[in-house]
Amino acid sequence: MSAAAPRPLADPAALRRLLSPRSVAVIGVSAEVTRFGGRTVSNLAQFAGAVWGVNPKYAGQELHGRPCVARLEDIPESPDCVLIALPREGVMAAVESCIAKQAGGVIVFASGYGETGLAERIAEEERLAAVCRAGTLPLVGVNCLGIVDHVLKAGVTFMPEYGRMTAPAGGVAITSQSGALGYALMQAAERGFSVCHMTTAGNATDLDICDLAAYQLSMPECRAVALAVEGLRDGRRIALLGEAARAAGKPVVVLKLGRGEAGAAAAVSHTGSLAGSAAAWSAAFKRAGMVEVEDFDALLETASLFAKAPRPTAKGVAIVTPSGGAGIMAADHAEFLDLPMPQPLPATEAVLRSAIPDFGAPRNPCDLTAQVAANPQMFDACMEAMLSDPQYGCLVVPQVYSHFQTTVGRMEQLRPYAAKFGKPLIIAWIPEQLEGPGACHAESVPELILFRSMRRLMQGIRLWHEYHDRVEEAPPAPPAGLDAALAALPGKGAVLMEAEAKALFAKVGVPVVEERRAASAEAAADAAAGLGFPVVLKLDSPDIAHKTEVGGVKLNLADAAAVRAAFAEIMESAGRHAPEARLDGVLIQRMAPRGVELILGARRDPQFGPMVLVGTGGVQAELWRDVALDIAPVAPARAEAMLRSLKGFALLDGFRGAPKADIVAVARAVSAFSCLAAAAGERLDEAEVNPLIAGPWGCLAVDGLVRCGNG
Repeated sequence: MSAAAPRPLADPAALRRLLSPRSVAVIGVSAEVTRFGGRTVSNLAQFAGAVWGVNPKYAGQELHGRPCVARLEDIPESPDCVLIALPREGVMAAVESCIAKQAGGVIVFASGYGETGLAERIAEEERLAAVCRAGTLPLVGVNCLGIVDHVLKAGVTFMPEYGRMTAPAGGVAITSQSGALGYALMQAAERGFSVCHMTTAGNATDLDICDLAAYQLSMPECRAVALAVEGLRDGRRIALLGEAARAAGKPVVVLKLGRGEAGAAAAVSHTGSLAGSAAAWSAAFKRAGMVEVEDFDALLETASLFAKAPRPTAKGVAIVTPSGGAGIMAADHAEFLDLPMPQPLPATEAVLRSAIPDFGAPRNPCDLTAQVAANPQMFDACMEAMLSDPQYGCLVVPQVYSHFQTTVGRMEQLRPYAAKFGKPLIIAWIPEQLEGPGACHAESVPELILFRSMRRLMQGIRLWHEYHDRVEEAPPAPPAGLDAALAALPGKGAVLMEAEAKALFAKVGVPVVEERRAASAEAAADAAAGLGFPVVLKLDSPDIAHKTEVGGVKLNLADAAAVRAAFAEIMESAGRHAPEARLDGVLIQRMAPRGVELILGARRDPQFGPMVLVGTGGVQAELWRDVALDIAPVAPARAEAMLRSLKGFALLDGFRGAPKADIVAVARAVSAFSCLAAAAGERLDEAEVNPLIAGPWGCLAVDGLVRCGNG
């Protein structure tokens, strides 16, 4: 990743002709509807704008109900969108004709470019991108499936049967790197799901997923974007898309494909193995204000929740159901995710008791029993009461059956309540008749939100609250000693071991343990006496990063004799395990106060630049992988939030009566450390404090490591 600023997002206004076209030309149209060009023209059957086929073989004829010309130059106007359905060898000439015709943009289906890995094909794709940018001709693809503007019924794609997408346009826009997955999501429109737009980036030769999603955010019909990401040439563009989403006031719900850790390169420090690629992407999404889901199945359902739900009015979740078992299921999943389910206020409970049979449950979850089928007024009374209760910000209705006679009617019965109370009504579709009549109806109703999994439903509610609870933070103020620390950074590729690393961290305000160096056993004993017993001895070697692995650490040495003996043991063990290493002696430190061990690290991610990591430390760091990761720098408030997100935070917060650590002091240290990493940029590959000991007295860096980059 270059240190230069990321390329700005394409101006949505400059993409309107391409992505929401009023006219389309298809170069390479075929009479066979099964061929890509012919199928694309067929998919434009409901499109009200002009469509031209371009193929000299059929000049002067009509193909699939549209006129065909020999050359692009023969079209009487400048087309908004040109679909190039030609083999790779014919694409460049077609692009040049589009530039000459001043077309609004091109979509290229052809494959065989950079995705082959062949140097000459990569260069060919780069030349294509350069020609398009020089000619101000935006390009979708290459190697893509096309786009759909569902508002205009413009199915500029080779996927068959776009005409089956009968759902009303609106709500969610879809952008996917993968064409097949993008269209798989688009097919939700066949079951009533409201989609306004779909784009597929393919190789992202010119426009990438961030450019495409930013355009969708500008569409008035779009209320949320569902984004499926495989990768980016420059991950920092995610932050630019986040800025566009904030400016538009619309959420981006994102799924990262390829979350395995194979892309995380091994590094000198523990941080390198802990800050894996998936964690880095998650941190980038979070910093950009996006809503990340972990499952493909959750992407559209969660995006629909964000498209349809207003801002929460309260944290509580209400559950109203005709099935006690379904209510228990819903309550279980809410509890697993720490979603509050307060019991009804007295006035609410009184209404429930008067309406519900004595074998029901006038509480939360509210079990109406099967009697509700025979007494619709009971359902109305309970819904009114629960939605009027100010403790509840949303109401979940588990739908346990799918009957033609009743289910659609139940959806219509629910519909007015969402508008009346301004609270989302969320249907948990439980029947295995997944596409039953009520499900399809609920998908198409703007006031109702449908999930086909209770787990995903409750996770969606949690994400909904987290999104609206976000607080925008100002960047942290640089620490007082930052300039001095940057000046002290050594040259390219240098490695700072413990003493020099901690001296560097101390310059920016990270508290470090006092220590002295000694090259002999007698000098070590004298230094220990000067510091005060008990002490720690650590191997001092520029060639050995992990001292414990070579027997290079001795703890709790109570007197001079113990120090001399420990010195000899360390030298013998290190020489045996690493005979080629330079052994400069030992570092002597007074034993640190008791506290909670943390790991604090920074590394330069190839996609997102400097990142900071904090987690439970010591030998548990890699065992439990209990870490929080964010893009550097982080303000103290964000650093504290990182600490509180750890599973081991209870250890810092006085677990089982232990004294509480000074969280504010630890957060200040994390923030200062992150500022150093961010300011160093490409000059720093990795830095680590392990452990950082935290207690009621503050925090103390006990060990450190720095590996400089080549910037």
